[in-house]
Amino acid sequence: MLQTLGDRLQQTQALEVFHVRCQRQILGVWWFDFIRNDEIALRTSLLPITNLIAERRCSVFSHIARLSEAVPANQAPCCRVAASLGRPPHHSWKRRPGHPRNNWLEHIRQDSGISPADLWRRAIKRGHEATLRPRLATR
Repeated sequence: MLQTLGDRLQQTQALEVFHVRCQRQILGVWWFDFIRNDEIALRTSLLPITNLIAERRCSVFSHIARLSEAVPANQAPCCRVAASLGRPPHHSWKRRPGHPRNNWLEHIRQDSGISPADLWRRAIKRGHEATLRPRLATR
């Protein structure tokens, strides 16, 4: 399914409205109380839902980067990161027509401001696999 920027913004706004509405319901605040959304956010001390989604997206990316190289969930992003560094997986590999150019890794780049290749390296270094890989290779 193709997703345009307008669709994504509309979904983001709908999520944010739902998030604030849930906070209002938890606090017992109704629309006729005339309390601004900023005040609701201060009372609950919750971040906007878009920030929470961005954090979780980067967390899942780091988890996937630390998976074994034999796991398909690791192979696909690894292949995409390699392609972003100028190493395409195969000379015949191309994006299928009709599919959006803006993929999951591009969302991670927008969320963090860091390239997926740098995030991939950081995740590998930070994770336990950075110390396990040399041991596994000697067994």
